[in-house]
Amino acid sequence: MSFLCSVPLLNALLTSCLAPLPMATGYVEGEYTLLAPIEIAQIEKVSVKRGQEISAGQELVLLERRDAEIAVAQARATLAQAQSKLADISQGRRPEEIAVIEASLRSARAQADEARRELERQADLVRRGAIPQSKYDLAQTQAEVSDAKVAELEANLEVAKLPARAGAIAAAKAAVDQAKAALENALWRLSKRTLSATTDGVVIDVIRNRGETAGPQAPVLLVLPDGAVKLRLYLAEERLAEVQTGSRLKVSCDGCDSGITA
Repeated sequence: MSFLCSVPLLNALLTSCLAPLPMATGYVEGEYTLLAPIEIAQIEKVSVKRGQEISAGQELVLLERRDAEIAVAQARATLAQAQSKLADISQGRRPEEIAVIEASLRSARAQADEARRELERQADLVRRGAIPQSKYDLAQTQAEVSDAKVAELEANLEVAKLPARAGAIAAAKAAVDQAKAALENALWRLSKRTLSATTDGVVIDVIRNRGETAGPQAPVLLVLPDGAVKLRLYLAEERLAEVQTGSRLKVSCDGCDSGITA
């Protein structure tokens, strides 16, 4: 400071004695984040306060979960049912069902054997003229019916041991895939009932509290992430040449620490 500027009266009159004007003036601007759930739900707990610093991954808000948990349970049951059906049609009928068919087949074979023996007896009686031809014809019909029943049950047993048709199996597999996707969606929605910090930052405001209803258009918190602050300056056109990309500027503001650069 010169001698003239050290004289109070002259200091006030001479503009050269005043502190240099700043290159530019402006304001600090924050890029705030509203924290809200993906669907409407009641708030059960808010774990932070206004002005509190938060860390990435920290649990901030817990929303009512009962309906989401029920949806997960229903999705699990649907998946289990679809998987059971796929396993069932891929392996043919159950052993118990096959056992019933096998028992019926044994009975039909025994009846067929008896019908053939009766047919032979009737044939002998016809040859000797002991009975009319009509009785032999009836015995022959009964033997043919018994043989047809055996053939039918043998075919049923063979089919029962086969898996379902390719189209039915493909449809069952698609149902399993659909049930898996529904379960994944239900689990994802359940996870969204807990609102956590995505980055470090500070809570600017608690908009809604415990017992209130939150939703996509009804956020719970206003958060300022770390680094989400911009310094917006207004620079006179004649001084634009003094600033280059990458230049660091000394910044001062009310209530700020000294030595800040941007």
